[in-house]
Amino acid sequence: MSTAPEAPARRVRLVRLGLSEEYGTTQLMLAAVVALAPFVFLVAMILAGSEYTWWLLVFTPLAALGAARPESAGHLVLWALLLGVWVLWVPGPFTWWCVPAALAVAGSHTALVLLAGRPTSGDLAADTVQRVRERLGTVGGITLGVAVLAQLVRSIEVPGQVALAVVALLLVSGWLWWGTRNPAADEPPA
Repeated sequence: MSTAPEAPARRVRLVRLGLSEEYGTTQLMLAAVVALAPFVFLVAMILAGSEYTWWLLVFTPLAALGAARPESAGHLVLWALLLGVWVLWVPGPFTWWCVPAALAVAGSHTALVLLAGRPTSGDLAADTVQRVRERLGTVGGITLGVAVLAQLVRSIEVPGQVALAVVALLLVSGWLWWGTRNPAADEPPA
């Protein structure tokens, strides 16, 4: 009876950044998503027709570096400021560039949440990866649905567009959220 040799346990190489703790590859990738998502947002904002100034290009990298720490409030402050800048500087009531901008915000937030709960080594569990895909898909679907509805409401030009858009947004969002709920995944294991 021959026994096959067991595969050696996969070793994760850890990296030390300055005086920080050691980080695994997964943590470094999550931190990169958190730090680079504001740039994606800025590119979408510029492509949407926004005017930008040099201070925004200087402020964003500095804020993104501070936002990559899970215990800091910098992440929320950064996105609140960038969303405020979007509302003030992007011309017109609608642009399709809102879809990649919303996905950048969702990806950054999700990566930060995963980064806060990650051990220094190891990979994400398969069920975690699947859950993240489903939730980001839901955000993408809701954003795309709202963008399509906004374009339709703008083209119809009926009185009460705002009320119609809000009702449609709520219906589409509720439908997408309800469709991705998995009650079995929310129950604790027995």
